Amino acid sequence: MSGGREHAEPSRAEERELSLTTVRWLLAPRRQWRTRRLRAAHGPTLPYETAWCLVALADDVGNLPYVRRRTRPVPSVPPGVMVDVWAQLEPAEQQRRRAWLTRHSRTPLHLLRVPEELIELAGLHVTEWALPPDVPSISLVVQQQPRPKRTD
Repeated sequence: MSGGREHAEPSRAEERELSLTTVRWLLAPRRQWRTRRLRAAHGPTLPYETAWCLVALADDVGNLPYVRRRTRPVPSVPPGVMVDVWAQLEPAEQQRRRAWLTRHSRTPLHLLRVPEELIELAGLHVTEWALPPDVPSISLVVQQQPRPKRTD
């Protein structure tokens, strides 16, 4: 009975004010938390949208069609996992990565366990960590997944 707007439908301008990030936080707070943690662990080379897509794929492979719609193709760069160069990293970043690898013994991308083929199928461009020269190769997810045993 009141003439106020407290029960009125929101206007189109008010609806547009909600950002995609805010909507995602409301609908899937755990995924958003994991996305932010992945970005903080991985570093500045991982964009938010890519991190969100990786976490969505890690949660359920069934999210692949949605992730493919969210990715934007870059004509000059093929999708997949590229490795950066250890020697080109700042000393602070090298130290941060060494500390992470000492604690977790795997890169943040490797801990997600998203196969490289799935990343490529999704159309994502991901830069994986280059490892220190004295650390054995553990970076690419596919290399570390156990192969199915042959029963013949």
